[in-house]
Amino acid sequence: MKDIIIAYPSKNTALQLRSFLESEGFHVSYVCALGSSVLNIAHGLNEGVVVCASLLSDMSAMSLAEHLPLGFDIISLSKNGRESYMGNIIDLPLPLHKDEFLQTVAIIVNTRSSFTQRDKNESEIISNAKLILMNSKDITESQAHKYLQRESMRTGKKIVAVAKEIINDFRDGAILNEI
Repeated sequence: MKDIIIAYPSKNTALQLRSFLESEGFHVSYVCALGSSVLNIAHGLNEGVVVCASLLSDMSAMSLAEHLPLGFDIISLSKNGRESYMGNIIDLPLPLHKDEFLQTVAIIVNTRSSFTQRDKNESEIISNAKLILMNSKDITESQAHKYLQRESMRTGKKIVAVAKEIINDFRDGAILNEI
């Protein structure tokens, strides 16, 4: 069974999540408030699942997902989001039915390999594409990531395939489509 790390800016919410998961038979290894803490913990583990808010004090769940080592998945709980599965992150909208949440956690925790496994170079490719978008369109990292997600969903391609296309278009001198 994979380690579970809970990352939530509110200590009370984090402790409630831990209590709830443990009452349902899961073992929560760590509770923290910052994405940087999650990254430090994750680098000492082989695999794991991070249950977190979509926005932590120091980074977004999307940014955290990009920097986690292979073998880690994120269940991001978002007040404003809708259910989506991209890269190594699953966004679940709040309010969330407890059975749906538990089922999602159970599937990911008990899956032998990363549920949403990535190649080693995918994070770098996505980061490079975001940098191109940020510099060419004068947008934030979050806006660039949302653009990649939208294009991924629109085209039915993996987010890394969309990122590769952006990098290739940039190298070929093609003008990027408007965001």
